[in-house]
Amino acid sequence: MKKYLAVLFSVIFLLSFTVTAFAIHEDTSPTDEGVVIAKGPSKITLGGKITLKGWYLDNIDGKASPAHTDSQSFYLHSASLTVDAAVSNNVRAFMELETSGNNTGNSGSSTWGTYDTKQSADLLFRQLWMQYTGSGLLGVPTGLKVGHMPISLGEKIFLNNERFGDDVIMAWVDPMKELHILVGTAKLVDSASTNRLKVGIYDHTEDLNAYLAMMTYLLNKDTTVGANWTWAHSDGNIPSLSTSQTGATFDAVTSSLNFHNFGLHGNGKIAGLTYAVEADSQVGQAKNVTAKTTFNTQNTYSIKNADLHFKGYALFAKLGYDLNILNLRASYAMGSGDNGKDPSSLKEFQAMQGSDANGGTTRYTHYTLIYERFIRTAAAEALLTTSANGNARSTGIANTTYYNIGIDANPTKQLSLSLDGYLLEATKVGVWEQRVDGNVSKGLGSEVDAKLNYKIAKNFSYFVEAGLFFPGNFYKDTSSIINDASKRTAAVAVHGLAVEF
Repeated sequence: MKKYLAVLFSVIFLLSFTVTAFAIHEDTSPTDEGVVIAKGPSKITLGGKITLKGWYLDNIDGKASPAHTDSQSFYLHSASLTVDAAVSNNVRAFMELETSGNNTGNSGSSTWGTYDTKQSADLLFRQLWMQYTGSGLLGVPTGLKVGHMPISLGEKIFLNNERFGDDVIMAWVDPMKELHILVGTAKLVDSASTNRLKVGIYDHTEDLNAYLAMMTYLLNKDTTVGANWTWAHSDGNIPSLSTSQTGATFDAVTSSLNFHNFGLHGNGKIAGLTYAVEADSQVGQAKNVTAKTTFNTQNTYSIKNADLHFKGYALFAKLGYDLNILNLRASYAMGSGDNGKDPSSLKEFQAMQGSDANGGTTRYTHYTLIYERFIRTAAAEALLTTSANGNARSTGIANTTYYNIGIDANPTKQLSLSLDGYLLEATKVGVWEQRVDGNVSKGLGSEVDAKLNYKIAKNFSYFVEAGLFFPGNFYKDTSSIINDASKRTAAVAVHGLAVEF
């Protein structure tokens, strides 16, 4: 019996891994809810989560909705196991394993299967990192964090890879109590991961690296301002036009890619009014680009032996006011689009939000439930999505403008409710008008989303999330190239149970 108990505890120790980071660097501490194992100087906190979701989709075809399709319903299961190891006062290690289906690292769940069978799913590392903090540099707080982790910047309208994460090396220093400075590098695409080795060495021309810098300053206890810079560099790879593209006949699409995103952001509270703002500007170029390919569900992008200049920008603002019983919210976002007049100038805002693989069921909601996750967005030239073929969904606010009002309520201690309305427009339609050879409306449509969460017991909740997307004339006008998309109301609903331990 002791032998079997030893095996059981060994498995729990090896498979239990956590911390959820929602910023490029956010130090999170173990909660009081986890199981703590202490031996010697180390403190090990074990935890995890199991979630069951039942989905209903209508007029969602996975590629080019809203189009008429039969409704679908299915169940998904997900689980995560975490270990947070405080090795010493200065050293911390963190591990998180999460279920992954369909033999991909972009899935966070497994589908309920056949009678009398085990669930088909892998356990893959969502997080695996180590961290050191100290005061060895000039006597001020410093830190080093290395490994695979969720990352995002500012208010997350540009870089937001918090769902599945990236391989990152980062260091930071706090020269004064109010000032935080961070630099780092992230591997966005690696030649080793594509199994395309040449003459026994890595082909670095297929890599895409990001170099990051961020600074935040606490003006007062309620106000924080910050700035960030991202430099994406490659000696031969624009991911959405990569050599893995079906029908591509070139070895490299660019001799050099240097893309820069500069962001200014701030958030705070004034007399009960909460706010957050961000503005981003993009510059840089890809030299000697050669590409003639089709991506993003039948949208053709063609350029030959030319330099491509990036000129995108984005704006974001949100307000909230708490009336105790109700919390009122409003937000606005605009990602630039391209008028299509200059093929060497790319004015569409490039958002790095991860791959759109496996549809919307694997992604977090950043603004709308349906438009950004489940259907073809207005993005026409999402070249910096780090995915072959470019993204059709999960393009952030690329070529998208939205207006939002929302309301939150907590009728009881156990129950929370929210309701949101969105009006969506394509920022520019010039590229789309060239592709359909006709007029295209900017009207993407409107969406209504609702959420409910009921706490049944401690760490055990029932939740519901549902949305209706009412498509505008944009989808009617582009139906000839977006798989015959039509003005069909799209519906998504998900409910389920979640237990944390």
